[in-house]
Amino acid sequence: MVQSGDELNIIGAAIEDRYISAGIVDFKTRRVIDKTLRRKRVNPAGSADEIISAWTECFQEVLTLKTSDCIRIGMGVPNLLDYENGIYLGNDPKRYGSLYKLNLKQVLGSNLLLPEDQIKIQNVDACFFQGEVFAGAVRGYQRSFGITLGVGLGTARYSEGRVEDANLWKSAFKDSIAEDYLSQRWLLKRFYDLSGIEVADLVEMKRYANEFVEKTFEEFGINLGQFITTIIQNERPDAICIGGQMESSNRFFFETATNYVQASGFKTPIIKAILGEKAYVIGTGSLWSTELLHS
Repeated sequence: MVQSGDELNIIGAAIEDRYISAGIVDFKTRRVIDKTLRRKRVNPAGSADEIISAWTECFQEVLTLKTSDCIRIGMGVPNLLDYENGIYLGNDPKRYGSLYKLNLKQVLGSNLLLPEDQIKIQNVDACFFQGEVFAGAVRGYQRSFGITLGVGLGTARYSEGRVEDANLWKSAFKDSIAEDYLSQRWLLKRFYDLSGIEVADLVEMKRYANEFVEKTFEEFGINLGQFITTIIQNERPDAICIGGQMESSNRFFFETATNYVQASGFKTPIIKAILGEKAYVIGTGSLWSTELLHS
């Protein structure tokens, strides 16, 4: 692990659904160093060689900006992993399934000429939240909870100095599981059910700006509010942070969700994430920090 004063270059990297983002993290300022952030498009349905090649290219671009030969990498990856050993366990062919059972630490270490023990891997949604704990919206809270909304649902908890994947995407919710009601997939399906209009993504859906869009997001906000009340009851966090790929849509559902929580009698602060995509990079870099994340 690394103290903030050590002369090391800490590279944080996050694998999202179609991109990799990476940059050098300054522990003293808890920020991504200016002009080191790189973002590359990746085909998640591509071959293992295609995906690893794209990741390697992104890392190599960042490494050209290093100021020390002492390198550590923190990396956030979606889906299931053996985090300690770096073995990828997700097998969805549309979401990096070609990497199934591949040792990511070994492959990347070989490509980047780094020992495997200089690479740490964690769930990407937990890393997003870790960035907000380390340098963002919930820094200072000793016990907090993060929700990331996007293609899927991510959840993470912070207490006693560490963030862990809460894995509540598959928790029982209504007549199914939470992710079935709190994801972009649900929004697009519900909008189609109400309007009969099929759209490819939220950007296209919001262009309609009609009562069906408003109704869809209102129902989504109520779903989110119900989910948050359950978290407050079970987790007892000092604050809850909402972020992820759907941040640009917050204005459509955030107030509905918070109003539902308040009407249910809960006063726990519900805070919007503030770091954007940099939360992923800062969070993955901070996997190497020995300091209390919230300090």
